[in-house]
Amino acid sequence: MKKAIVFSLIILFGIQTFGQQKDYTQIKFKSKLRQYTKVMPKTKEFGLNKEMFDELTDLLTMEVYSEREKADLANKLWLAISNPQKFDYVYKDYSLNTIKNWGVKIKFEDPNFEPNPYLAKWTVTDDDFIYFHWAITQILSHENLMAYSEKAKVAQKAIHELAALKNLKFYQAKADEYAYDYLRRNNALLKKRGLVILIYNNHFDYIVCKIEDQEKVTAIFDQLHLQFVTP
Repeated sequence: MKKAIVFSLIILFGIQTFGQQKDYTQIKFKSKLRQYTKVMPKTKEFGLNKEMFDELTDLLTMEVYSEREKADLANKLWLAISNPQKFDYVYKDYSLNTIKNWGVKIKFEDPNFEPNPYLAKWTVTDDDFIYFHWAITQILSHENLMAYSEKAKVAQKAIHELAALKNLKFYQAKADEYAYDYLRRNNALLKKRGLVILIYNNHFDYIVCKIEDQEKVTAIFDQLHLQFVTP
């Protein structure tokens, strides 16, 4: 059973932020949790290590990212997986930006002002791999290295947002087509460029990589209990 440590529920930041950073000056951070766990994910016990994420990042970003950007992303992925508390602290702005609708008022719901979203998620998640899946999905989606589409019309737009495919042309989605079938059709186009779309089996999350790297990518995801297949 996870041991817990009490964290401050409301954290005020009196800092001035720049660029894409949020302006925290007037924000009152508030967690719905009374306690955060202090037990860390069992990455070592499951045979997970930093080198895995170095390789995965390199395979997914291909030539789109610089070596420095690849190293930075690999560090973020590994820290989010291995130490969510430290990840939320070291990459505070990035952590919040990966959470869709963070701080946004949604009808019938209170805004999410959780100051430590990854630690909070880990605290309420009983299974390590469920947390790993969630954290990886948030970060890769934020980086436009993973997309999600249940319908072909949505996939038609989302596929262009993937970092490696932004400037490519694809088939139009058919009215009666599912995302799985739409992505399979477009794989025929990508094959000519040496690329392939892989979809999370029985789900709607998908990524893209080089055909020659497909086995390496799927092998790494298999270690994370994420089975990616060719649609």
